[in-house]
Amino acid sequence: MRQQFLLNTPDKFQTYIYESNRKLVSDAAFITIYTPGGLHLVERAPMTIAADGLLSYELGQEENSIAALNYKAVIEYVHAARTHYANILYDVVRSRLGRVVTDEDLMAELPQLRESNWSVRGVAESGSETGIIDTGLKRYGDGYFTGGSAYLPARGDRREITGFAAASGTVTVEAFPEPVSSGDSYILSRSFGKEIQRAFEKLEERLTRLGRRPHLVLDPYDLREAHILLSVAEACKGLAVESKGLWWDFWKEYERKADAAISEVTLKYDRTGDGLISGTEGSHKLSSILKAGRR
Repeated sequence: MRQQFLLNTPDKFQTYIYESNRKLVSDAAFITIYTPGGLHLVERAPMTIAADGLLSYELGQEENSIAALNYKAVIEYVHAARTHYANILYDVVRSRLGRVVTDEDLMAELPQLRESNWSVRGVAESGSETGIIDTGLKRYGDGYFTGGSAYLPARGDRREITGFAAASGTVTVEAFPEPVSSGDSYILSRSFGKEIQRAFEKLEERLTRLGRRPHLVLDPYDLREAHILLSVAEACKGLAVESKGLWWDFWKEYERKADAAISEVTLKYDRTGDGLISGTEGSHKLSSILKAGRR
């Protein structure tokens, strides 16, 4: 889904440029921004380029002072001595549809996920109160374990993982009571954050196809049950290595459950876009839209 920025709130515009299915690291990049009416908002400002190619530009309160859809960012980037351009649309909105689902919600819905193969066991080569280092983890991508948990079985200590650097095999964690030492066994449990995010994006796409703008849904708890079920489906899909196995069956079962839950959702939908619920805006059932679409 496209980026959304809150009205009158500074934020950061970010994007990757892809080429041949890989993130491109530009030599230089500039951004020009147009309002939905075609007026210049930002004139060819330099962008920050991260080591992995992420392009960033800080939007101030003034740039986000008018709520509207379809702001246009023109990205001018230089690579291999050639200049290229990319157009990206974004919105400035009064509210954003939030996520209210966690890993624990998924495992409460389907306890088998807790014992699935989302965990990695190993022995630390070195460490500290806030880190576990094992070069055997280099095969995983940056941030792979972020949001998950690190467990030291010999001590019974568990901490949240706040970062992972693949180049050195370093897992950064909330501080343990004592430093991690060479030879300490560990268990890293990856978060279902990516699956939760993918399910969230699918829900947003479903709303958009039904003609409903996600940022006008004011209460994310209206979609919570459907989001949990669809997130479980995404997690099971990632574990399904062959058709007709346990995880395959769970995947299909939870997709069906999610579809049923979505059709029964009643939204608090801000039709007027004023950020408030009034009149009939509090009763907006998706099943009626689905039925109307089939006529």
